[in-house]
Amino acid sequence: MTWAETVNTAGSNSNVGVQAGTIRDSNITVNQHDPPEKVFEAGVRYLELGVPDRALSHIREALAGGHHESPEVRLYLVLAMLSKRSYRDLNEQNRATLSELSHRLSPEAQDEWNEALNVVFLVLSCVNGSGGDPGVAVAKLHDLPETQRELVMRHLSVVLTGSMKQGVWDKYLETAHRNRTSGDRANRIWAYFEPEPAEARAAHPQPKSTTGKDQFRAVVLAVATLAPLVLVLVIALGFGSLLASLSTLVFVPLAAWHVARWHHHSRRAAPLRWRTADHDRPPLFLGTQVDYALHHYFDRFAPDPRNRSAWLEATQEVRRALSDEVTRIYHERDVRSGRVNWLLRFMAQDACQRWSEGVTQRPGYTRALDTRTKVSCVALCLLSGVSALFVLQTALTGSLLTIPCVVLAGLASKHSVPLWLRIHSDRHRWVEESREREVILKARKEAREQWRTTLRELRPTEAEMEKWLEADKNLFLSRTLRHYRLEWHEVVAVADLHAPNQPCRSAKVTLGPWRYSAYQLRVFLVTEEGVREATANLDFVGGEAHDTGRHNYRFDAFSSVWVDISSEHRHTLNITLTNGPVKSLVVSEASHDPTPDPRNREAAAQTDLEAAGFPHALRILEGIAAEGKTWFDRESKTDPGTAA
Repeated sequence: MTWAETVNTAGSNSNVGVQAGTIRDSNITVNQHDPPEKVFEAGVRYLELGVPDRALSHIREALAGGHHESPEVRLYLVLAMLSKRSYRDLNEQNRATLSELSHRLSPEAQDEWNEALNVVFLVLSCVNGSGGDPGVAVAKLHDLPETQRELVMRHLSVVLTGSMKQGVWDKYLETAHRNRTSGDRANRIWAYFEPEPAEARAAHPQPKSTTGKDQFRAVVLAVATLAPLVLVLVIALGFGSLLASLSTLVFVPLAAWHVARWHHHSRRAAPLRWRTADHDRPPLFLGTQVDYALHHYFDRFAPDPRNRSAWLEATQEVRRALSDEVTRIYHERDVRSGRVNWLLRFMAQDACQRWSEGVTQRPGYTRALDTRTKVSCVALCLLSGVSALFVLQTALTGSLLTIPCVVLAGLASKHSVPLWLRIHSDRHRWVEESREREVILKARKEAREQWRTTLRELRPTEAEMEKWLEADKNLFLSRTLRHYRLEWHEVVAVADLHAPNQPCRSAKVTLGPWRYSAYQLRVFLVTEEGVREATANLDFVGGEAHDTGRHNYRFDAFSSVWVDISSEHRHTLNITLTNGPVKSLVVSEASHDPTPDPRNREAAAQTDLEAAGFPHALRILEGIAAEGKTWFDRESKTDPGTAA
């Protein structure tokens, strides 16, 4: 079975933005009493997730707590300061830390970590005004072991510009092409956005329709029916009709039991209403969502793919009944968030299996009563009738009291028999539906556990998600450079942004950035002639990006740049063009984070902005808007290999 196909349960007429996101607990947990080694490990993990601020905080905390300051630790500390930032983006504290570490470097490569640390400071010497040689820095970077080289290149991607970026760009592309499909991305990435499946539920049996008052009436009517018949039987026995009386005592109860059973099966086989009463009908929008999802899964799991229309037509009533059940037993938020999709998928598979086995699909129908029981019922009724006639004949000849007894019993049975049949059927119906519910619930629980196991096995790690996104962005950047026929020594600065492309699915781990099933990628290339902008829509699940637009701006075209913060979850970058409209770019629009602490919500918003590359992009665009060509002239001096 292919699990990778999912369904968006929003109706076709719905106005949908970023759908309700899934938040999972992170496996990076640090407590205040944890040893510094564990705190450092958490910092390294956060760096892998693309959250350098949190990584830097944990690594500094580990060092303050007494963690051994090895070359590997110092390298991760430096990378956490430089990841997703240019040298100009660093604050005074980070620059002071870098300066201190540079004076403690060991010129001899004690191990691969110390060697990588030396290379990082060689690169920094080319951009901090120290007069470093970009050629030497690039050569040393190429000579690093693969693990350290890819680590340094990944986190210095913004620091490396101009001639240095040109020297390692082929390595970036080689890594991007390899990482883009690594880890069986095509068959696993969808699982990241699947929410935690809602608990398994099944509809409870309908309450018994008979009340205590009905049972009291039934007892009274039974006495009124049976008492005259017993009197008739006693009269017949008194006149020697022993065999007929015994036969009646045996056959009548057996016949009555078979009749009650037949009546119960007939009553349960009657088609039930597939829609609830008006006052109990689920909201229309939720019903539409579930109907749409069920139609999708029934179509997907059709027993005969060549004849889907007949299958969908035959199971229309089944889908309606299942839709009503789901919308009654689950909360609105579970339906909207897709947490019940696993159940809808299971329902479709179960219906397909029943169809293949020849089991009826119509809701409220059961298998017909077997022929043997029907024959037995008819035979017992005939025998009961014959024996009753002999008893009645004997009683009539013996006493005239028989006539009023028969009349009374007949009048009472007109009401008692239907009532007792209904009570019997109602009790058995409730017991059977309770057993059926237990079977259904057990099957659904097993299906849910199987689905959870599948998700656990397939769901990508945060590091894999970050690696895939970075590969997609680098390949898009490569296409943009080829289109404009630019070399890296002609580019003085790069600003890239990624934002959710609505509508899309979203998910995250606690303290991590939101990730989306679809992105809008945007890159700004600053060259001597001006600013080149390119955009693309990325289907992150499918791994396909489609270019959507390109714009070119002179330096004096930027009038002003500002950020509109409508909430902790939505940040919009506004660019005012000279003699032109305002360009509004949504940078961050996450699903609502239920974190109650406003400080945590603000920290989460900053994490999303940092992951999107927003601080670096904002600094570049603000600099161009404020200074124009002067900003470019100053930036180009940081790299001797950049065209100025």
